[in-house]
Amino acid sequence: MEYRKLGSSDLNVSVMGYGAWGIGGAPFWNSEGHTKSLDSIRKAFDLGINFFDTAPVYGFGHSEELIGKALKPVRDKVIIATKCGLRWDKEALGSIRKDASRNSILEEVDQSLKRLDTDVIDLYQVHWPDVETEQKETMETLLEIQEKGKIRHIGVSNYSAKQIEEGLQYANIISLQPEFSLLMRDIQNDTVAVCLEKNIGIIAYSPLASGVLTGKYDKHTKFKDWRSKGIIGTFTGEGFSRNIAKVDRLKAIADEEGRTCAQLAINWVLRQEGLTTALVGVKNPAQVGENLKSVGWKPSAIHCAKIEEIFTSA
Repeated sequence: MEYRKLGSSDLNVSVMGYGAWGIGGAPFWNSEGHTKSLDSIRKAFDLGINFFDTAPVYGFGHSEELIGKALKPVRDKVIIATKCGLRWDKEALGSIRKDASRNSILEEVDQSLKRLDTDVIDLYQVHWPDVETEQKETMETLLEIQEKGKIRHIGVSNYSAKQIEEGLQYANIISLQPEFSLLMRDIQNDTVAVCLEKNIGIIAYSPLASGVLTGKYDKHTKFKDWRSKGIIGTFTGEGFSRNIAKVDRLKAIADEEGRTCAQLAINWVLRQEGLTTALVGVKNPAQVGENLKSVGWKPSAIHCAKIEEIFTSA
């Protein structure tokens, strides 16, 4: 396993991280059950993954509880990241709201510490920008709980370059967690440059575009989960059909490389400038091993050029 330093911190994280969104289950995903979820976390650790990312909203606390339970025996050997700033009134997709206010963060951090069964959170991230709350208030609250020893480092997720620069006025932000994949490359426009300049690590989420880059779907696929609701990503209409056409071409390259489509897509993310680690979600132990075959190699120069041609064209 390859490890990289996360921004300006003292954290050395595995180049592939464990994304714990999927094991949270409803209302976003269907999990394969408690036992397989726990086994997948333990398998990831056994294979060298030391970075585990979760959030309270993933299964309304369930994901954090699983991470805490599975990693308790090896807590001193792993880096646990979770988030704040998304709250819910009832356990339903429509009730989720952004709240990065002082009162919310102070309440959330204690809840996460309890669910994770730990004394400190290694990386605490603002899940989504809350435009109703001044960044000064958010960042100063994070500094407060950092000084109390509840969190080690501060990160942000889904922030723009401008929002990162504003947040840096009040606190040392060591990481950004953006959506980043062959199908979602917006951060390459200006955000990567800011992260490189400010020594902020990039933690890519959804490197497989929520499954689209696995190659298991076609243009006729109709999603029945959150992907049909237009929250994030392109999973319906002409945009989805165009993406599937690109994935079909990627599959052909993967076959020539002797890899799966997913492995080729993850590998591309791992090779991008500024990238520290890619979070890959799994539902069972077997998927962990398959995903790790994405690490430690590079496609031929011809194939690298073809991939860029496919995914930079309209």
